[in-house]
Amino acid sequence: MENYFENVRKKGKIPILIIDEFQVIGDLKINGFLIYKLFNFFIHLTKERHLAHVFCLSSDSLFIERVYNEGKLEGRAKYILVDDFEKKEALEFIDFLVKELLKEKIVLSKKEKIYDLVGGKPVYLVSIINDLKTKSLDEILNYLLQDEKQKIIMFLSLLDEEKVIIGEKTFVVKKEEIIEILKKIAQKEFLYQKDVLPKIYYFLVSKNILFLDPIRGILKPQSRLTWHAINKALKELNLV
Repeated sequence: MENYFENVRKKGKIPILIIDEFQVIGDLKINGFLIYKLFNFFIHLTKERHLAHVFCLSSDSLFIERVYNEGKLEGRAKYILVDDFEKKEALEFIDFLVKELLKEKIVLSKKEKIYDLVGGKPVYLVSIINDLKTKSLDEILNYLLQDEKQKIIMFLSLLDEEKVIIGEKTFVVKKEEIIEILKKIAQKEFLYQKDVLPKIYYFLVSKNILFLDPIRGILKPQSRLTWHAINKALKELNLV
């Protein structure tokens, strides 16, 4: 690979290596953890030989935190958050989708209604606009919220004492600890990582309830829809 990149570089082009879902090899061992051998190779390609740019992608925010905080990468890697659209961009994206998929326009109040429920997550926006071909907006949004709420209710109903492994240590998380954090999230929409016990946020992030931004040290629901669902579920279970 190094020779290939070197040949491409000689032609005046800069190769870009993209590896998606990088967390899959997180615990793979080949004479030691493979991930560290790979990062040493990536550093050799980028910082030492200047042959290529390397992007390692992952949707696992716990894995990203582990990698980013690895001492060997200090000053050698940058964390880039690919987040949901902000409101302005989300509304513009809705306009684009409506024009392309429905061949019409959509009033601002409907765009606001969509954004209020799902935020700027592209996958939800595409799905909603597609469904508008055969369903009403209220029907679509009510279904999304009901479905997500039921997932949270089922998650909470099945909770007991849960084991969480962090590094080489095993911790026990109690149901009431989880509920207490969800109640705080429901009120504030986000929490600072330093204010939540690692065993609790590790568990909630691993269950795709919360997302961890390791740079800002912020924990927030996986989506705005998840935040609404947490609120609805807690009220329905009489936990608030």
